[in-house]
Amino acid sequence: MKTRDLIIAVLLTAASSVASAMNRADILKNANAVRRDCGARNIAPLILNEALSKAGEYMQRGADLEAALKRAEYRADRSAVIRLGGRFDDKSLSNLLRNHYCDVLGDAALTVAGIYSEGKYIWLLLAKPFVVPPARDAAKVANEVLLLVNEARSKPRRCGSERFGATNPLTLNDKLTLAALKHSQDMAKRGNASHEGSDGSSPGDRATRAGYIWRDVGENVAAGQLNADEVVRGWLSSPHHCANIMAPEFVELGVAFAVNPTSKQGIYWTQVFGRTR
Repeated sequence: MKTRDLIIAVLLTAASSVASAMNRADILKNANAVRRDCGARNIAPLILNEALSKAGEYMQRGADLEAALKRAEYRADRSAVIRLGGRFDDKSLSNLLRNHYCDVLGDAALTVAGIYSEGKYIWLLLAKPFVVPPARDAAKVANEVLLLVNEARSKPRRCGSERFGATNPLTLNDKLTLAALKHSQDMAKRGNASHEGSDGSSPGDRATRAGYIWRDVGENVAAGQLNADEVVRGWLSSPHHCANIMAPEFVELGVAFAVNPTSKQGIYWTQVFGRTR
C-alpha cells in the first residue's frame, strides 16, 4: 500500500508588522525562477491552482495541511507547504526560497501551486495532483498489468524466503476480471483494502459468483497506487503478493480498479488469479 509523502516547511523571517506587498503573480514568478535553478534543466514551471490557493486560506485560519486540502476539495498524491513571514521584494523572496527550499521547489513531481498571502505571511502550497486512470481505460490498464506480471513470471524470482523459477505466462479472463471489478468497487465504497468482502465473501466466493469454475484461485489487493507500474511494483515487493504472481499453478488473471476520491487511498486495485477445473 502506498504511503503519500507530507512535507511541511516553515520559516519566519525577522518579525515585521509590514504586510508583504507582493501579489500572487510575483510570488509564483519567483518560485518558478528558483525552481529552474534548483531542479532539472527541463523542469516544468509550477501552475497556479485556485483550489490549492483556497487551501492556503484555510491554513491561515488555523487548519493543518491535510484538513485544508480536504476543505478545499483538492486531492493530492503528494503535497508540501512553505509558510513565510516578513516583508519581501523579488530579491529577498528569491534568496529565501533558494537558500531554504531548493529541495521542495526543485521536486519535479510537484507540478501545481497554491498561493495565499495575508498580513505579513505567505502560504505557498505545492502538490502532485491525484490523477487516476479514467474508467474508460480499464481494459488498457488491465493489459498493462498483465504484461508486467508476465514479465515478472518470465524470470526466476525470490519472494521473501521463497524462491520461484520462471513460469508460464497468464492470460486475461473476463470472469475473473468481473470478480476483480466487483471487489475493487466494494473496497472503494468502504474505503478499505481487504480480502474479505463487505458481505463476508472470500476471493473464491467472488470468483464462483462471477461464473468461474475454479480449481485454484488467489487474490492480490492494493490501494493508493496511481498506475499499473506502481501497483505491480508494490505487489512484487510484498512476499505474499509476489508469491501469488509467481505461482505456477495459476494460468489466468483478472484485473480491475475502482475509484473513490473522497476516501483515504482514493483508488483500489484487485487482481484475481485462477485455474479452472
